[in-house]
Amino acid sequence: MKFSFLAFSLLLLLNFPVSAQDGHRKHFTIPDIEGFHTLKGDFHIHTVFSDGLVWPDLRVLEAWKEGLDVISITEHIEYQPFKENVKGDHNRAYDLAVAKADELGILLIRGSEITRKMPPGHSNALFTTDNNLLDTPKWEDAFTEAKKQGAFIFWNHPGWKAQQPDSMMWFPEHTLLQSEGKMHGIEIVNYKEYYPGAFQWALDKKLTIMGNSDIHGSIFQEYDISAGKYRPLTLVFTRERSIKGVKDALFEGRTAVLYNGTIYGREEWVSKLYKACIGVEPDVAAASGKSRSIFITNYSSIDLYLTPGKEAEKHGMIYPQELPAHSTIRLTAQAAKAEETLKPSQQFEFSVDNMLVAPEKPLKVNLKF
Repeated sequence: MKFSFLAFSLLLLLNFPVSAQDGHRKHFTIPDIEGFHTLKGDFHIHTVFSDGLVWPDLRVLEAWKEGLDVISITEHIEYQPFKENVKGDHNRAYDLAVAKADELGILLIRGSEITRKMPPGHSNALFTTDNNLLDTPKWEDAFTEAKKQGAFIFWNHPGWKAQQPDSMMWFPEHTLLQSEGKMHGIEIVNYKEYYPGAFQWALDKKLTIMGNSDIHGSIFQEYDISAGKYRPLTLVFTRERSIKGVKDALFEGRTAVLYNGTIYGREEWVSKLYKACIGVEPDVAAASGKSRSIFITNYSSIDLYLTPGKEAEKHGMIYPQELPAHSTIRLTAQAAKAEETLKPSQQFEFSVDNMLVAPEKPLKVNLKF
C-alpha cells in the first residue's frame, strides 16, 4: 500500500515523543513447552525506510509494550517511496533499532523483503548479514545471495489479492526455490488474512509455519491491545532465548501461529503447547461411582474452547465449554446408565476448537476424570 509523505510526516512527529517514555509492558502469557522456550515474534514489519510510517526504534518499543520477544524489520529492497527524505542504505533500519532492542531485551533480527512480481512474489529473508547485496536486477540472484548469507527465507502473503486475484497458486518457481534451499517457510497468516491453502501447503511440503503483521502504520492504530486484540504472531519454540535459538527453531520448523484467538500449527507442537497451557486436578471430594469431576485451569492468556466428543456427551457433558484465559472451570462426568460405574481416571475426548492442526481440523485431547 502506498502512503502520502504528508501522512508519513504527521505520524513521525506524533511517534517521536513516545520513545522518551517507554511506558509499561503488557504481560501476555503463552507458557514455555517442555524442553523449549515459547517466544512471541513478528517477522514482517516495515518502517519509513521502505513504505512504513514509523521510525525503526518505535517498532522495538511497540513490540516490547505488546509483550513480544523477537522481531525482524523487513524493509522492501525494491520499493522505498520516502528515499528522497529518509536517507540510508538497506541496513539502516536495523542499525537504528538495535540499540533500543538491546536496551529493552527484544531480540532484533536483521532481515529484508525481496519484493518481486508473481511468480515468485514477495519473500522475507531473515538473519541476513548485508541487505544491500540483495539489491539485484534478477530475483534469482537475490535469493541466491540470501542463501549465501545463511538466511531463512519464507514466502509472504501467498493469497494476497494484488498478486493472485483469482486463486492461490503454487508456481514452478516456488518448487525450484524450495528444491534449491531458498524457501524454508510460508505465511499462513498475513495482517488480517488467514490462508487455509497455505496452511495445507506448509504441512504437505514441510515448510515452517509463519504468521506476521506486515505492519506499516502504528501497531496501536491497528490493534486495541487493551481489549485483547493482538497482531498475528509467530510462536517460536527455542532451545535458548537468543537469535541463534530463534534461527535454529525456524529452520527446524518449531513454530505455531496465533491469530485472532486461534492457534495454528503442526500437531506435534500444538499438542505440546496445549499441555503447557492446561492443568487438570480431580475434585476428590465430589468423586463417586456415579459422578466424577475435575478442575481445569488455563494458565495462558488465550481463551480456549472445548467441545465434548460423543462419549463425553453420553456422560452428561453436552455443551461446548469456554475456558477463559487465567481461569478455572469445573467439569462433571455422570454415569450414562443406572448400572454403570465410572472408573477412576476414566478419559473422555474433547476438541480444542481454537487450536487447529490442519485447516478445519481441531486438536483432539483426552481429559482424565
